[in-house]
Amino acid sequence: MAPSSKGERGSGGASGGKRGAADTGRGGRREHVVRQLERVKISGQLSPRLFRKLPPRVCVSLKSIVDEHFLCAGHVFLGFSKCGRFVLSYTSTSGDDDFSFYIYHLYWWEFNVHSKLKMVRQVRLFQDEEIYSDLYLTVCEWPSDSSKVIVFGFNTRSSNGLLINMMMSDENHRDIYISTVAMPPLVHCPSCRDMAIAHPGDPNAKCLQHGFMLHTKYQVVYPFPTFQPAFQLKKDQVVLLNTSYSLVACAVSVHSSGDSSFCQILYDRSRHPRSPAGGVCRAAVPPQCPASSSEGLGRDKGPCHSAAASRPPVPAPLQEADNHVSPAVALAKEFVADIFRRAKEAKGPSPAGEEAAGAGLEHLLDLGATGQGSLGPWDLGKSSGSCLPTGGIPSSASSGTGSPSDAGGSPKGSPSPELESQPAEPGYVNYTKLRYVLEPSDLSEAEDEYEDDKISLPFVVTDLRGRNLKPLKETAVCQGQYLTVEQLTLDFEYVINEVIRNDACWSKQFCSFSDYDIVILEVCPETNQVVINIGLLLLAFPSPDEEGQLRPKTYHTSLKVAWDLNTGVFVTVSVGDLTEVKGQTSGSVWSSYRKSCVDMVMKWLVPESSGRYVNRMTNEALHKGCSLKFLADNERYTWIVL
Repeated sequence: MAPSSKGERGSGGASGGKRGAADTGRGGRREHVVRQLERVKISGQLSPRLFRKLPPRVCVSLKSIVDEHFLCAGHVFLGFSKCGRFVLSYTSTSGDDDFSFYIYHLYWWEFNVHSKLKMVRQVRLFQDEEIYSDLYLTVCEWPSDSSKVIVFGFNTRSSNGLLINMMMSDENHRDIYISTVAMPPLVHCPSCRDMAIAHPGDPNAKCLQHGFMLHTKYQVVYPFPTFQPAFQLKKDQVVLLNTSYSLVACAVSVHSSGDSSFCQILYDRSRHPRSPAGGVCRAAVPPQCPASSSEGLGRDKGPCHSAAASRPPVPAPLQEADNHVSPAVALAKEFVADIFRRAKEAKGPSPAGEEAAGAGLEHLLDLGATGQGSLGPWDLGKSSGSCLPTGGIPSSASSGTGSPSDAGGSPKGSPSPELESQPAEPGYVNYTKLRYVLEPSDLSEAEDEYEDDKISLPFVVTDLRGRNLKPLKETAVCQGQYLTVEQLTLDFEYVINEVIRNDACWSKQFCSFSDYDIVILEVCPETNQVVINIGLLLLAFPSPDEEGQLRPKTYHTSLKVAWDLNTGVFVTVSVGDLTEVKGQTSGSVWSSYRKSCVDMVMKWLVPESSGRYVNRMTNEALHKGCSLKFLADNERYTWIVL
């Protein structure tokens, strides 16, 4: 604890009465700090008590810089911003009855060591969400992006309140609340000055760059993903969100219309490898989930079954003789027919062009059904979102950039020259980009409800005055400032099935997986590579060496995967061996698994430079029933003693 009174500076204080061996000499006298540092050079060990205290001249008492009524209002002070100019606090309020929801506000205070804190911004977090329990809060800043902060909130459902029991009876779910808020500007930009002139006396009248808020909410399931801000925020402007079912990379940036310096943060389509001769990318094939089975329909209902994916394809002559078409192919053909039916209604293409394009796509579907091409089985589970993978057809037909008549000029089954020049997009790549503006210049765009089934997480974007920003389509005209939200998603169950089917030496033993846990091991901002470790509980038949064992057993293993944020493509790093689970609960399995991940990360750990770190402030101490002793600004050697 930092000294805050004369009584604590002497040897009679609780923290000063006893001194460690590293702090005293043979005669009981305190050694000079330089001599202690010389000892560190020799022994390589630094006493944790060496710099436990700071001189009183760099310590400030919180009560001396904050008015009493703010403390009585329940402000919880979290810490310094990375720049050292602001101190952040929050309040949580709720009614007196059991049916009241919690409301959270975040505050910025301008800090000057010689004067009182000055409140410069107050925002409401989590935009009108009905929060029915006190949240664990973590406020973070990116390594070099000082334009915004991101706030994570989650509940543990440990309370026994009446409202919690009524709202959520399932302890296997946990709500995650996220708000991203623009930082107060160090100096007022011209746009902020124009807003201040237009709205005199309103402290929230800021430009979009310095006055936006973005909110979202999702649920995670057991085993609840760990929160790793050092990895999830390691790339500036990007946050990696583990939703239990997928890893979503979200990038948030503000731009102005006509800005030539705009740079897309995630997913560069031009970096995709060229597709094979048939215009089909093998990596674009989702794993098969039997349509007649309840497995593969979701994590709670059971795993996807990959045994069917390893079955040999049915030869084409036999399939034609039996006059049998699989339900997956029939459903895919129906999906294609619906695409062209809508295109005809919207644009009215010529019948000949429509027929030729449909024939070319049917040929691709037939190749996948007969096994003659590289197009594999179709995924009818929850992960794909549709039965037709976008990477399995020419890009102009899948993305809507070309008309059906464009595909009809080439022979059946062969792509047109325009399609050959475009890189193939893997079918599991799920990328969206939305622009948000306050006042769309095209009113018809504002009235239309923007829908996109690829959007993984829905966001609510507002300004500081609480006005909602409207999402714009790509074709809409944008004037002034706009906020761009990019999302790139990696589906875990798809990855698991693909890795087992293609890279696991025990794939022939595999029956199904029952649960999984994902831990981020490393993020490289320079190469945009994310390395994840997938812990897996699965059922598999014993190895052939074990005689007399005919029933599948429960095993645990791990799959290491590298995901490229530039292309959306993942590659297998390694596949672990099967370890039989004998008498262990799932909790003990996941506990030991996460410990092994921590040990692995610590072996790989390379310290960052002093400036490139994720600043993290949390209310964890409050939930433990205690309080922080001080708020430290270690860059400028300043403490606020609480």
